[in-house]
Amino acid sequence: KSINALDQNHIPILSEEGVKEKKEEYAMQEAAAFMQVFDSTKTTISRKEFQHRILDLSTSVDISRVYPIAMSMLLVGSSVGIITPIMPFLVESLSLTSGEYGMVVSGFALAKMMANIPAAILVERHGRKPYLVHSFWLLAGSVGFMGLPNQSMEGLILCRLATGTGVAALSTAATMTIADLSTPRNRASTMAPTMSAFAAGTALGPAIGGYLGDLLGVHATFYAVGLSYLGLGLLNHHLQKETQPRRTIDNIDFPWNAPSDRKYTNDAEQKTVMASAQEAVNQWSPLMKNPTVRNVTIMTGFYWFALAGSQMTLLPLILTDSDGMNMSPISMGQVYMGMSMVQVLGNPLMAKFVDANLKKGRAVLLGCSLLSLSMAALPYCHYEDHISLPATLGLWSLGSTILSTAPVAQVTQVVPEEKRAQALALLRTCGDLGFFMGATSIGAMADWTGNLHISMQASAGILLTATAWFGMRQAVEASLTNKSTTS
Repeated sequence: KSINALDQNHIPILSEEGVKEKKEEYAMQEAAAFMQVFDSTKTTISRKEFQHRILDLSTSVDISRVYPIAMSMLLVGSSVGIITPIMPFLVESLSLTSGEYGMVVSGFALAKMMANIPAAILVERHGRKPYLVHSFWLLAGSVGFMGLPNQSMEGLILCRLATGTGVAALSTAATMTIADLSTPRNRASTMAPTMSAFAAGTALGPAIGGYLGDLLGVHATFYAVGLSYLGLGLLNHHLQKETQPRRTIDNIDFPWNAPSDRKYTNDAEQKTVMASAQEAVNQWSPLMKNPTVRNVTIMTGFYWFALAGSQMTLLPLILTDSDGMNMSPISMGQVYMGMSMVQVLGNPLMAKFVDANLKKGRAVLLGCSLLSLSMAALPYCHYEDHISLPATLGLWSLGSTILSTAPVAQVTQVVPEEKRAQALALLRTCGDLGFFMGATSIGAMADWTGNLHISMQASAGILLTATAWFGMRQAVEASLTNKSTTS
């Protein structure tokens, strides 16, 4: 505390806990890089300059390194958006019921749920970049095969399983890359460019997809999207830079890489993904003891349950139902483009709101409330009504925008860095479990009731009930925290 200036030669001493066993050369390189951030001509910095610069770095977004991820997500969003308006017509051509379509949708979530833990382990083991590249090639094959003529429901489910596996690897790598580049002071703001880019892509994609669906047909459009994923893999291979090299590089013994307490029977077992996955699942129990992690994780599961049942399964069927809105591919593209534009414009503003309100969970409450109320109101809207339908879908998109960053940002805020990967894997897995159960259950309910609108309102009721529970938990824990502070 008595030191008023920090010299470059002191930095290796401060780094002693993180660099052990005679790593002086590495330490000096890190010291030089540290000082380079402040001023390339200086070897000494005052305490005030140090504090000011660190605060500035912790709140600013590293656009130059976030840009490649955002560009990748823009192109991914475009490809996803192209498929969105034509998927219901593929389902119609296969004569699938609502329940069968729900099974197709849930196949994606099942594969993603099973792949989340291995993906988190492999991304930590091999780095982020390999999975930002190879996952696109898996997506290219799965989406391309979905467009094959005379495709069966079983084949469609297999393709969705492959798609879920690819998305698990891609989302893990992208999320961890952004987490590597962010701090608690700018986490949601760092995530916002990628979310905005994805939303911009999904805004552009449906318009293109609707046009291509009418021009080329359903099957050729799937082939085009598959080819675009191949191109994205090549683009990431050249543009992306690794943000977290392999942990074993130079055998550096970092404190956050401490050995596990679990005893392995042999060296081979320690290297297997299965053993690592078992260890990862065992780590979830202490993570769930954190009230914030537990509440947000459970709420995320209910959110994805309702969203998979409503937006992923029922909404496309309602919009294209011949006895209802009976939209064409171009009209579907325009609807989804409008919803995505709300996300593009609202993401930066909502990110600032999330950063300012994480501790009280207001962002999650607001997002889920808007989403559930919009679901409940949709059955009362008509295609010819130019006020109620856009307003309802606009609020729907605004709720989704808030929830695109709020849960992830809130969880990463309260867990230490070395547990962040597994906390995010836990959050994604719980969301995928909700996705899997929601698409299957709500689709089956639509078959049982014979009414898409009743099933949509059931999804809204489930989400609204979960939101009320989450709000009460937040209030109770805030009260307990205040009592412990005053006592």
